Amino acid sequence: MLRAFGVALVATAFLSSPPVSPGNPVPGGPDPNAARVWSVWQSDGTAWLAATPADVPKDGSVIGWRFSVAADGSAAESPGGDQPAFDQVCGKQAASSGQKRVAVQVDFGDAASDAYPGDTPPAQGLLKCVSGAENASAAQLLALAADAKVNPQGDVVAVNQYPAKEKGGAAPAPAAGGSQGGGLPLTWILGGAGALVLVAGGAVVATRRRAKAPVRSGG
Repeated sequence: MLRAFGVALVATAFLSSPPVSPGNPVPGGPDPNAARVWSVWQSDGTAWLAATPADVPKDGSVIGWRFSVAADGSAAESPGGDQPAFDQVCGKQAASSGQKRVAVQVDFGDAASDAYPGDTPPAQGLLKCVSGAENASAAQLLALAADAKVNPQGDVVAVNQYPAKEKGGAAPAPAAGGSQGGGLPLTWILGGAGALVLVAGGAVVATRRRAKAPVRSGG
């Protein structure tokens, strides 16, 4: 008798549980309505400083792009892992006349907290050396390292077709003369990055975070 009653309670609880779908996410999961952005950062050697897609990095710069939730449109997260060193990324690539070399890092964000419900970020981030025109912007340099899409306002909305909801919904980033250098794909163990507030009129410095996954060499 008691066993039958217990089975009935389990069945009732199961039937009363709401279905899980992108429009009805798991409680405590990512908010499907939260703003999400691709933000860009520039390394000063020890920390990430907030930048803009229109900024023009100098030769020898290291820039990072990160996809993350932006609470109320005012917060974003810097790329995770160790700060890349320019010499380690671009040291073997010769500089072309009239062009600059820039190391570009791409972090697709935290699968648990940044991704849209039902969407999965690429398993690997990117770290590549690109060679572009001296006046190439951060967005144009990103386009040399990956497939970048921008909206009419010039904001980057998708990198390598991520997030999926932006597929076909934006134009390619404007071209900048240059070439993609040797790249190092990075495997990220996602999570644990602290949110950064972008304060109007000043750059926000993100503390350096240690990488939790090894770098894997590749083409």
